[in-house]
Amino acid sequence: MSNHNNQNQCIVVYLSERGCLAYVEAILKELSSKQPHLLLSQKNLSRFESSYSAEDIRTTKNKIQFLWSSLSIQMQARKRIDDWTNRYGSITLYFPAFHPWNLAFLKMAKEKGITTTLTIHDYHTHSGEKSTLIESQQKKMIGLATEVIFLSEYVKAQAEAELGPQAKFAVHPHPILDAGLRHALGHSTQPAILFLGRVVHYKGVDLLMKAVQDLKINKLTIAGEQVGLSIKSTDGVEVIDHYLSPQEMSELIATHHLLVLPYREASQSGILTLGLSAGIPIIATRVGGLTEQAGAEQVIWTDPSIQGIRHAVKAWMGV
Repeated sequence: MSNHNNQNQCIVVYLSERGCLAYVEAILKELSSKQPHLLLSQKNLSRFESSYSAEDIRTTKNKIQFLWSSLSIQMQARKRIDDWTNRYGSITLYFPAFHPWNLAFLKMAKEKGITTTLTIHDYHTHSGEKSTLIESQQKKMIGLATEVIFLSEYVKAQAEAELGPQAKFAVHPHPILDAGLRHALGHSTQPAILFLGRVVHYKGVDLLMKAVQDLKINKLTIAGEQVGLSIKSTDGVEVIDHYLSPQEMSELIATHHLLVLPYREASQSGILTLGLSAGIPIIATRVGGLTEQAGAEQVIWTDPSIQGIRHAVKAWMGV
């Protein structure tokens, strides 16, 4: 027997295992009054099921298993959507982060006349993890979605340059991530400097390392899971190479004087909003959509170069 209600039930489909996790958590807080129902990867079920109505779907990184599962995902998507419709009556689907299987759910929803909202974090994939396949899949998803949310005008403009302006395009900036603390360290002429987040080529960690190489700093900490890079701890450089929990990130912010985002390119940054929430001094490169997220009074902006980053760090140190 179906359990229909008069409200349009929001189904959040989040199949990625870790990508954009902090963003998804922030969005779910905003949606909490609507009591969303979640479809998650098995890995994330235990993280969310205590707070939300949730179910899981098996995803895998094993290429053979992933291929086999992908062949059956159309049937899985149809079954899930039929189950939700029978349970809730009227539903909408919300996709807060990219996953290739989103495409199957979007196709089924389009076929059944169900409203869908898709968030695009990066229209173009970044250097060091460039993927024409992901970009092609994402364009198909944009075509199927009822509403498309971009996190910056910069990324929306990238989409419009190829697809043309569309009424269904909208910008909703990245929410401020709660650091759970207020940064309390004062100014220092020998600061502990922090890089936080995934360590990928486009984020310019190598630029930062070279920029501070000869400066009299306390230390440089590079904290986050390395993707396609292999950076080791040396004298004056501490490397933490794993996925960071919110508690670890807060502890690192609390024990460092300065947060630096030396990105070569960027769509937007959750780390920037985390730093703003904590009130830690921030140096960031003037690239992509970053400047939409903060003003000159909140961030020291610089060019994405060794000299630019070095000059900004030295200016903050007062040397």
